Order: sequence, then C-alpha cells, then structure tokens
Amino acid sequence: MFSRGGGPSRRGGRGITSDKKTFQAPVRGLVLNENLAGSRPLGAIVLENFTPISRGIRMRKGSRLNATVGTEPVESLMSYSAATVKKFFAASDGSIFNVTSVADPEVPPAADVTGLTANYFASVNFTTSGGPYLIAVNGADDLQLYDGSAWASIDGASTPAITGVTTATLSHVWVYRNRVFFVQKNTQTAWYLPVDSIGGAAGSISLSGIFQKGGNLLFGATWSLDAGDGIDDKCVFVSDLGEIAIFQGGNPAGTALEDWNLVGRYDGAPPLGSRCTMTAGGDLLIGNENGLVAVSAMIAKDPGAVAVTAVSRNIEPLWSETALARGGLPWEIVKWPDRQVAIVSTPINNVSQQGQCFVVNLETGAWSVYTGWDTRCLVLQDGSVYFGTTDGKVIEAEVGGNDDGLPYYCKVAFAWDHCGSEGSWKEFTSARAVFRATRPFNSKVSVSTEYTQSFPTAPDAAEGVSSSLWDEGLWDEAVWDSETSDYVVSMAWTSLQASGTVVSPQVQITSGADSFPDAELVAVHLVWNTGAFLT
Repeated sequence: MFSRGGGPSRRGGRGITSDKKTFQAPVRGLVLNENLAGSRPLGAIVLENFTPISRGIRMRKGSRLNATVGTEPVESLMSYSAATVKKFFAASDGSIFNVTSVADPEVPPAADVTGLTANYFASVNFTTSGGPYLIAVNGADDLQLYDGSAWASIDGASTPAITGVTTATLSHVWVYRNRVFFVQKNTQTAWYLPVDSIGGAAGSISLSGIFQKGGNLLFGATWSLDAGDGIDDKCVFVSDLGEIAIFQGGNPAGTALEDWNLVGRYDGAPPLGSRCTMTAGGDLLIGNENGLVAVSAMIAKDPGAVAVTAVSRNIEPLWSETALARGGLPWEIVKWPDRQVAIVSTPINNVSQQGQCFVVNLETGAWSVYTGWDTRCLVLQDGSVYFGTTDGKVIEAEVGGNDDGLPYYCKVAFAWDHCGSEGSWKEFTSARAVFRATRPFNSKVSVSTEYTQSFPTAPDAAEGVSSSLWDEGLWDEAVWDSETSDYVVSMAWTSLQASGTVVSPQVQITSGADSFPDAELVAVHLVWNTGAFLT
C-alpha cells in the first residue's frame, strides 16, 4: 500500500477508498472540558510527561537526587537569595537542613536547626539596611531567621526581637509595601512589622468583622496590578473557607482613608494550601477547589461562575477529581520563568497513589500532567526547580534523561476525531509520528477507537545512548532539519490494525538513558480505508 517514501496510495473498488490526515501536535495541551464528539483541534485527552509549546509538545526531562535528609516527608523547601550567596533548605523530621551543595546525596547532612515541632514553613526573603534575610514561620515554633550564614530563633527577647505577638503562633509570612506581614494561626488576625524591619513592635489587623463565614485566616499575599511593586498594590487576606478581603494603603495603623482602607470582601472556594498561589502578569492566582483562579475573576463573578474563567478550566474535571483525592495535604505552586512554565504539586495522600503534578505553559495557558514525580513541596532555587518527596529526598527537576536512574513514560492521546466522515466505518491501516530530536529514542504509535482509550505496552527505553547526535541511518526516514544541525527529523511509518467510526491517535515514548533526547512531537500522519455509513 505504501511507496518507498512512505506515502499512501489510493485504491478503489467495492465502495472503499483510502484517506489520510495530518494531526498537528496538541499545542492546546490537555483539554478535558469539551464534548468528546465535538472537540476542537489541537487538544489532547491524555498528555503525560509532555509539555505543550508553541511548535508542538516536548518531552519533559528527567530528575536527579540532590540530597537525602532522612525518611520522613520533606514538607518545606526554602530559598535564600542574596547578591553573592544563594542557598536553599529542606525542613523535615523537626529539623532544617542546608541542601545547597551536599557532599553525598545519599547521606543526610547535619541539620542546621533541630528540635522543631512542625516542618511546614512559609518563608520570604526580605532585605533591610542590615542585609538580606530569610524569614520562616510554621505556627508552632519560634520564627526562624537566616542571615546568610546562620539561623536564629526570634521571639520577644531575642536580637532582633518581635514584640506584641508570640512568634510561635505565626503560620504565614509575606511582604507588602516594604513591611513584613504575618498570619496568626487559628485566628482571624494578621500582624505586621514596621517598614523595612525584621523586628520591633508588631501591629495587628483583625478580620473578624470582615469575614462572614467564620473559619480562620489562612494566608496573605500582595496583588500587584501592574506586575511590579507600586502604589497600586493591594494586600489580600484569604481565609481557609475561601473568603477574600482586599485592602489598599501603606500604613495599617493610619487613620486616613489613603493610609489603609478596605476595598471589598469576596467569596471563593476553599484554598488548597497557603503556598498554592502565584503571581502572573498583573494578577494573583490562587489554587482552590474550583481550579487555579485569578483574584480579578473572583471579585468580578459569582463564586459559582468562577470555575468557567479559571486558568485551569481546560482540565477542570481532572483538577476537581485530584483535589478531592489529594486535598488532605497542602498543594503549592512554583513559577519557573526560565522555562515559561508553572508546576502545581499534588501531594501523595496514601501509598496507593502515584507521584504526579500539573504543569502549565505560562505563555499559552496549555496544561499537561507530569507523572513519576513525588512533589510534596517545591522551590525555585537559582534558576532550577527542586521538589521534596514523601520519603525524605530532595530532587532536582528537569535534568537528564531518566528519573534518578529509573525510566519514565511519556504518552499523548489526541482528541477524538471523526476524520471528516461522521458515522462511517474506518479501517486504520498506518500511522507515523513526526519528531524533532537531538538523540535517539524509542517511540510507539497506536490508535484508540470508539471513545475507549487503551494504550499498548510502552516501548523499551533506548540503550547505549551517548551524548553525540545520532546518524541518519538509524532512522528509516530521518532528514537533517533545515533550521539547525542539532535536530534530526524522524518520520517512520507503523502498521495499524484498528477500526471504528472515531479515532484518537496515540504516541508513547520511554526515556531511560542518561542523555536527554530533547524530542518534540510535531504531528501524526494517519491513513485509513473508509467503508459505508453505519446505520
């Protein structure tokens, strides 16, 4: 049926014709909120370990062990960033560990801080005339302050000291208008320090007359309408029941309207964690039970309609299902500007669950799922992302071609398609995937039909892969890409034995080598024979 070049031939007789179609890679990402029989092009109904980019979908890289701090879950990762010093820390089993540069990633380093009651910290970098600091609170232990060389416990008698509130009750911290703000755990009270200070007499802000549903203040954040720090910034307070109070002004103790005033109170869904927030452009995004939702949408719409405008609306069914199954532990978000993605952790709640997280392209808003990563917590450190696991490890993300020596599996299923003849029976005979890549890898092309998704066994990982480019002869129809000599284009045909009225092309890749193949799926070509209309 095919010529040497792989092109299909047409044949007639007995009402059967041969047809073909190019399915462009699903750059819209994972789309689960559309009718199965009428999905728009460029969407996927399965997208695991691929990242949608503007020209196709790209395999994620692997991961690598950075440090082991014990066997208990790593509940927090904290980054300290100064002009010449960049360090990061892991909190686990009542201790804080410096995991910036560990001599042996299999051997736990000595702890910098011990004897803690809780490991779930909120932290922020803050610079004063005395230098840059990392401030961390957990709602159970005294505030922890790092100055670039050592940690110190801060209370009402330390140097510096914070008076007016017991620092062990502070559970969240953020910066607004050059002030450090805190949440007092299990209350509706926030606290703040003097301008440009890490100590001093703390002032209080009560939300008890503003929140109407009860509950407690969970976290606060700065909403920068112009994507930067300025006079239009607003201070956002969020309760654990989803209520939002927004204030503006720079002096909470002032009596003038311009000093401090309430902009409004709004309803939202319960947040999925105090660290499940992200700034994007001129908006503040909050991960809650309805999805990843912008504050600007929450204040403009009824709570029941907010999910329609959520940044995560394309994966709404999966988000809701995952929030129900994995909502017992706090989620969090890390924005990775260098990669133009954000990663949302979905922590493992029980041993039956597998590691996974959500990933969104910050330029296009396209979503995918990463599997195999046990993301209990996340941090951006010096241009790289790390995650802490439930078994006491700190892992660097997106490095190499395997997950710390183990293979990982990438798979995509395109949106269901009737191939231009709704209701007609089709015999799918051949397909080929078009890739751009720098090193060899093994892929498998298949199809599912009749709205029943089924993947074959994943291909074996490519073996013996060196860091050099592969030769044209290793691929049936590989040609050098015209844009760069670093990429080879692969287009090899695969025979199929499947039939039905509707089809979903599928591609699988297994990555297990040390070197990453940097593979991008551009398109899938599909060939079929069309029979009579089914009645």
